[in-house]
Amino acid sequence: MRVDGVAVDVEIVEAEPGLWVLRQGGEQSIAAVDGTGAKLTVEIRRPGADPVVIAAEIGDAGRANVGVGTGAAGPARGDATAPVTIRSPIPGRVVKVLVKVDDRVTAGQTTVVLEAMKMENELRAPRAGRVASVSCTEGATVEAGQDLVVLV
Repeated sequence: MRVDGVAVDVEIVEAEPGLWVLRQGGEQSIAAVDGTGAKLTVEIRRPGADPVVIAAEIGDAGRANVGVGTGAAGPARGDATAPVTIRSPIPGRVVKVLVKVDDRVTAGQTTVVLEAMKMENELRAPRAGRVASVSCTEGATVEAGQDLVVLV
């Protein structure tokens, strides 16, 4: 596979629909895939590390244009003006909403804190921008893939 144009040797095994195990050397990660068709969002979780979210656009079979963000679905690298939708990677409960419409955010800034299975997950902005919409409230239950915040 290629990430930001760099070849990465990874063994990929489908665990269940939408959930993949990635093995590289002695390390293993879990990848949750959201989306269908040509545009996908892939969240990669490694033990002890923040989640990494990749926005992938599939062109020809077997080829992908991939951009990496942290904790949110981001645009492919090089497209800093495209709207970014931060989605819930898993079902859970919104603990904190740390942004409101028209707020300016920086890359990596926490926008929403989501609780799932007694763990808090910080959903971060993949790039700097302005909050265009917030589609969740504190205490609300959300589903995997549900839109939470849109940045422009």
